[in-house]
Amino acid sequence: MLAVVAVVAVVAVVADPDIDRLRREASERASGRPRLPFAGTVGDDTIGTVPIRRYVPQADTHPDAVVVFLHGGYGVLGDLELQDAYCRRIAGILRVTVLSVGYRLAPEASLAASGDDALAVVGALRDSGTGGIVLWGDSAGGALALAVARRAGATALVLTNPNVDLTLRGFDDTATGGPGRELSEWAFARWAGGGRLHDAPDLAADVRGLPPVFVAVGSTDSLLPDARRLVQRCRDAGARSELHVVPGAVHGFMGGSDVAIVEDTIRKAGAFLSSVTDPRSAAPLPGDDPTP
Repeated sequence: MLAVVAVVAVVAVVADPDIDRLRREASERASGRPRLPFAGTVGDDTIGTVPIRRYVPQADTHPDAVVVFLHGGYGVLGDLELQDAYCRRIAGILRVTVLSVGYRLAPEASLAASGDDALAVVGALRDSGTGGIVLWGDSAGGALALAVARRAGATALVLTNPNVDLTLRGFDDTATGGPGRELSEWAFARWAGGGRLHDAPDLAADVRGLPPVFVAVGSTDSLLPDARRLVQRCRDAGARSELHVVPGAVHGFMGGSDVAIVEDTIRKAGAFLSSVTDPRSAAPLPGDDPTP
């Protein structure tokens, strides 16, 4: 399989970063990308005070299910524009409604507040009669999905290059394709709410009660060891889990230029989600990495 090429922003952080500038630059990059064609409707709304973007495909084959998407961005960056193309692909390929959540960010808000925003969206979906709710998180959004999964009563989790241990104890500094460590340290210390990295949670420490989990991560990502540990801990606890390691891929590969890899990962996640409700499909998919 060809190596995946993605653009990874390397941010040098000496002390406190200029978070307003970083946010502005991330927003400008995202809004400057051409819109991905989408056969369906896309609209912005709010649930309570939480901004959301709803993607409804023309041929929605899962009317009783919704994907709640939680974007990446170190817990300090990102908005509804950041991973718009990713959400369009999920909705279009899997033919399911996607709700992207504009959750509150650090340092103004804590991980707990971000979680409250995600749970407010899930609660509104429950009140409207939605049955299956999949939490789909990318990078820091994966950490948020793990943090709220049990309280959300999620049917399943899909995590792409997720942050798992926010203390960064499992961060592989020898890997060539990981996210920025210094910005991660600064951001997660503040997202944890206490201002110290030591206070940040390890979201694989207790996996009891988690729903089925699908994890996809690049082979050169510094977060690969944590992804392996999460999947193994889920298996040890009796939870259904699968790990898909993408050869040559870096952190953030779902926003990269290799569309075939992006779409293949979404399809693999979709097959896993189908297998959650159909035990006959429980065997690992071709190409999955069954090792811890």
